Amino acid sequence: MWDLNRLRMWRAVVSTGSVTDAARNLQYSPASVSQQIIALQQALGFPLYRRVGRGIEITEAGRRFAQETDDLFDESARLTDVVDALRSGPRGHVSIGCSSSVAREWIPDVLREAVVRFPHLRYDVMTNEPSSGADRHRADVDVVSEPGHTEPTAKGGGSTDHLIDDTYLLVLPAQHPLSEHSVVSVGQLADEPLLDPDVQGSATGDVIEHATRAAGFSPRYAARADDHYGILAMVSAGIGLAALPRLAVAGLPSDLTSRPLTDPTPHRRIMLHVDRRVAHLPHVEFLRAAFIRTAAAE
Repeated sequence: MWDLNRLRMWRAVVSTGSVTDAARNLQYSPASVSQQIIALQQALGFPLYRRVGRGIEITEAGRRFAQETDDLFDESARLTDVVDALRSGPRGHVSIGCSSSVAREWIPDVLREAVVRFPHLRYDVMTNEPSSGADRHRADVDVVSEPGHTEPTAKGGGSTDHLIDDTYLLVLPAQHPLSEHSVVSVGQLADEPLLDPDVQGSATGDVIEHATRAAGFSPRYAARADDHYGILAMVSAGIGLAALPRLAVAGLPSDLTSRPLTDPTPHRRIMLHVDRRVAHLPHVEFLRAAFIRTAAAE
């Protein structure tokens, strides 16, 4: 029989490269961890580590042994889930689809009370952009973005709520000449290198394309990225400017700033769709109300 606690200690030592650091992470004393890995090494019959100065060096065999325990710990976690299910019934789950900006800005507030009210549930939060096509798997509770210049999309099979209209801001380096303006018109971007948040198709990209066409030019994109975190990093690197939804611009790094865009004012419509098959469940009703409340506060 393998001593899982002893194995867990060894995996921590391999991960950190230090008995002291592993002990700190595991909330044990270094002496306790040392005793356990010495006992493990004696039981195995081959060296897991060697002393180097005041520290240790993991042997190739010791590293390989730690890697080979992955399946054992996965099976241990699976067995724990089985025991929990046998003790109290299967654990339910609810899937929530949203963009990365909604996940960062809204999900913590939405789930903070939900996990207390419904502790038996697992909440699966899945990024649903840019993969927003008709073939995408629909979540139980789906927060989706639509171009603000289009008519709302009719979706059958459940309830639909209009949460907010999320306007776009221009994100640029703090020292950029356009930062001297309190507001920037879309037409002022005609000669600027821009960053495109639309590689695989998304509402964000559609909004920008519509705004630039309305301002009479085709955007000159220097680079593209699906995730707004990557876009912000490229703005910091001086690669280009970016028009992003306000939710995606919260908490900019100190080297970046943002300005409202006008003529036209781009925006996306954030909608909440709840699958009719689960809409009646108390936890789904709670999540719907929490999203509406959080969006209203925004």
